[in-house]
Amino acid sequence: MDDYVKPAITIRQLCFSYGCRKSKVEILNGVNLNVNTGTIYAILGPSGSGKTTLLKCIIGNLNVQKGLISIFSHRPCQRKSAIPGSGVGYMPQELALYDDLTIEENLNFYGCLHNMKKSHLKYRTKYLLVFLNLPSGKRLTSQLSGDEKRRVSFAISMLHEPPLLILDEPTVGIDPLLRKSIWHRLQEISATKNVIVIFTTHHVAEAAQAHKVSI
Repeated sequence: MDDYVKPAITIRQLCFSYGCRKSKVEILNGVNLNVNTGTIYAILGPSGSGKTTLLKCIIGNLNVQKGLISIFSHRPCQRKSAIPGSGVGYMPQELALYDDLTIEENLNFYGCLHNMKKSHLKYRTKYLLVFLNLPSGKRLTSQLSGDEKRRVSFAISMLHEPPLLILDEPTVGIDPLLRKSIWHRLQEISATKNVIVIFTTHHVAEAAQAHKVSI
């Protein structure tokens, strides 16, 4: 019999709702998930089904009302947890970029938040600019298209090479060839570096890139 491997991420009976009493709207009810290291995990569902809310609970952006979330043996926001923080790379649907900064300045800002060494930050910035087919790092973010801004947001999530990537519909609007390259890279780091990738999508074809899918 194979030895039991404790999941890196465990979610048990997670519940979350907005409002109270008659205005209460239940978003999540009894969600259960187990995710091992080196796994690409897709959360598939239509808009408004609670996918983003679940991700925000996982990263500690929303307080869990009922249930358990354990990530690398710690609950989000616990003192010993690196989540939220450098233990996770998060790409939200809403772009968290500074329009008055250049692409490189945005990356440098987030790299400093993660206490990255200057030499490694410079290397990662150069690599991600090429990998994601971004324009010059000197370009102001305000001058970028919506697609380019999403690619910068994706670069920020991968910048510090975290053990957990949380991606909210990461490849929406991205060129098909680049999308293929991105999935190839995500599959590579999950296999060689045991990175966990959790992403949301409402496309069945996109979910096919994952090892496991929750609907």
